[in-house]
Amino acid sequence: MKTIQEPARDIPIVDDVDVLVLGGGPAGMHAAIAAARRGATTCLVERYGFMGGMATAAFVGPILGLHHHFSGKRILGGTPYEMLRQMAGLGGAILDHPERYVPFDPEVLKVVADQMIVEAGVRLRLHCFAANAVTSQKRIDAVIVESKSGRQAIKAKVYVDATGDGDIAAAAGATHEVGRKQDGALQPFTLCFRLGGVDFSKVRERRGLRDGWVAPGIRPLLQEAVDAGLLPRFGGPWIMHGSTVRETEAFVNMVRLWGDATDVETLTRNEVTGRDHMMQFVRFLRENVGWLRDAYVIDSGTQIGVRETRRFVGEYVLTEEDIVSGHPFADSVAMGGHIIDIHSPDGTTGQRRDMIGAYQIPYRCLLPQGVDNLLIAGRPISATHEAHSSLRVMGTRMAIGQAAGVGAALAGAGDGVPRHVNGEKVRAVLEEMGAVTA
Repeated sequence: MKTIQEPARDIPIVDDVDVLVLGGGPAGMHAAIAAARRGATTCLVERYGFMGGMATAAFVGPILGLHHHFSGKRILGGTPYEMLRQMAGLGGAILDHPERYVPFDPEVLKVVADQMIVEAGVRLRLHCFAANAVTSQKRIDAVIVESKSGRQAIKAKVYVDATGDGDIAAAAGATHEVGRKQDGALQPFTLCFRLGGVDFSKVRERRGLRDGWVAPGIRPLLQEAVDAGLLPRFGGPWIMHGSTVRETEAFVNMVRLWGDATDVETLTRNEVTGRDHMMQFVRFLRENVGWLRDAYVIDSGTQIGVRETRRFVGEYVLTEEDIVSGHPFADSVAMGGHIIDIHSPDGTTGQRRDMIGAYQIPYRCLLPQGVDNLLIAGRPISATHEAHSSLRVMGTRMAIGQAAGVGAALAGAGDGVPRHVNGEKVRAVLEEMGAVTA
C-alpha cells in the first residue's frame, strides 16, 4: 500500500476532565450521566448530532432488557429506567407492553437523552468523532477527535469506550477477539426501517393476534421467492406493531447482510445494498400481503444496524455457562435476561434462540486487559460469542453503561485505574442509584 507522510503538528487540548466517554449510544449516555452524577467532571463525545446510538441512528428496536424475557421480572433500574419512564411520560415509550419489550419513539429518546445529559452537567460534544488514542505505559494520555473544528485532543483521568466497536480501546492496544471461536464469523448486519400505512386491524381480525412480533404467513412467501431467485436472503421477518407508538406504523427487521463492521468498505457496500434490499422487500410485501398493501417507507436507519464486532478480553470473561446457570457474582453490576440470540453468521437465515433465566454481569467484564485507565461499556465487554448474543440488547447495554460510569467516577477520584476500584463498592453505589444488580 502506498503511503504519504503527514507533517507533524501540535494538536490543541480542548478539554481535560475526570472521565471521557466515547460514544453516546445506549451505554455511553448512561455512563456519562452516572459519572457526572457521582461528581466527576465528564465529557461525552458523539459522532452524530444526537444520542441514542443504535436506537436512534439505526432504528434498532424495540428496547429489550427492561424485563426478563420470559418471567417478566424487571431487571433494569437506575438511570436507564429513569430515562424510559421520562420517555413514557412524553408518550414516547410503552413500559407495560404484553410482549415485555419497550416500544419507543426515537425522536422522544433523542430529546430525553439531551435533557438528562445537560441536567447532569456533562460536557457534550456532538458531531465529534473519536479517531485515535495517544498512549504511554499501558495508559491512555489523550484521545484525538475530529470534527468541523479540526483535529483536537481531550485528556482525562479515566476513559470509557462506548463506541460499540471498541474503536479507541483497540487503538490503545486493549486485548480483543472478533467473532465466534471456530472461524471468527460475525452475526449479520440489519438495515432497520419503518413503514407507515400498515393495517394491523386486519391482522387482529383474521388471526386473533395481539400486538407483537407479527408476520403471519409471510415467511413462507418470502422463502419461496428467495428460492426462485426473486428476492435476496432475509431474516425473520419481524414486522412489529409497537416498536413505534402509533397505530399504523411498523418497525421492520428483515434485511440481512454479512461482514466486519470495522471495515469501511464493507460498511459502505452493505449500506448501499441494504437500502436496495429494503425496497425489494417492500415492493414484494405490498404486492403479496393484504394488510401491507398501502404500506410505504417512512424512513430507514441513518446507519445500518450492527450486532457484533470486537469483544474485549477483561479480568473476567462471561460465558454461556455463566448466563445459563445464573452464576452469582459478588461484583455484579448489571442484569441480563434476553435469550441467547445468535443470528447465523454463516450466511443462512437460521437463528439460535435459547431460553435462559436472568443472570448477573460482573464489574470485571468491563476492565479490558492491556490498558489501565479504561473501561468498556456496551456490547464489546468481556464475553464469549454466545454470552454476547444475549447481553448485546439495548436495555442491558444501558445498565452496563451506568456501571461503567460509576466505576470511572470512583477511579477518577482515586488513582485513575478502574481495576483498583472494588467491584463490590461499584455494586453498592449502583444499588443506591436504583440499579438492579441481582
